[in-house]
Amino acid sequence: MLREVSRILAQLKGERFMGGLIAKAVWRQGGEMKEAEGLTVLRDRKDTVIACGRIGDTSLTLTMLLGRFDPKDLEKEIAAARAEAAKETRDESLAWRPWHTFTPEEVAAFVNAVNDVNTIHQGEQPVVPGLLILERLLQTPEYEGAASLTLKFVRPAFSGEALFLCTQQGPKTLILRELTDDAPKHAVLGAFGCIV
Repeated sequence: MLREVSRILAQLKGERFMGGLIAKAVWRQGGEMKEAEGLTVLRDRKDTVIACGRIGDTSLTLTMLLGRFDPKDLEKEIAAARAEAAKETRDESLAWRPWHTFTPEEVAAFVNAVNDVNTIHQGEQPVVPGLLILERLLQTPEYEGAASLTLKFVRPAFSGEALFLCTQQGPKTLILRELTDDAPKHAVLGAFGCIV
């Protein structure tokens, strides 16, 4: 159902949305829905759009930051993320586990399936769509059947980067990506809370 709702949200097209990034995604299934069927733009500002796609008892609300990312600057983004990650430390007391490494082929198959034409998802090392990460999370055993999942993105993930999950005490889980330089480092990609 996530892909069907993603196709609804992919109707938000045009120059204004190229290079846009998802800052937050809220997936809900079951229960009472306030949003209308189909696509609803809840807020539209110069550089931020909040939109909801809904089919039946499933909704997906996105907060999108527009014009924030130029696909030509992939190498600069990777270098900046590596430099920032070098300053961060990995808390070894938490339970880290390897999760998934998205391939360019997985990214291409997803964006083709949902008609996402954002150019940041193209090229040799495309940005992994936030909704592909969400879809994979919903397929992870501990989150299958979740009634609600909120995912906040701190920075983009690129295909080929190893992603890790870290389950903490309480409802938050961190997704991390491994950034290899001289030594492996980890940087927070995003955080999410789940109601099962």
